[in-house]
Amino acid sequence: MTPSNKEMQLRRNCQLYAYLLVSQDKEVPEMIQDAIDDYDYLIDCVVDLSEELKSLDTDTFERIVNNKDSQEARELAYWWEMCQEADRLRKVLVSTCA
Repeated sequence: MTPSNKEMQLRRNCQLYAYLLVSQDKEVPEMIQDAIDDYDYLIDCVVDLSEELKSLDTDTFERIVNNKDSQEARELAYWWEMCQEADRLRKVLVSTCA
């Protein structure tokens, strides 16, 4: 059975999270690796990925996320931009609906 778009995105988020952790010489949690290896094991790691990105100092962020030689870095940078834009829009919607 072909995975859904949601399943593919959840898996890709885990791959990006693993890339970020490995780039910092950190261990990839087993549950993240399981989600990368098997579409039947899906987890949502968006919060963990976001928090890890927020915790980076400027030099580390530049080295890992803005690495122009890495396709994963470019995808992670795009993901982070979209995440920040979604947060901005969420705040606008909340303030206009309040």
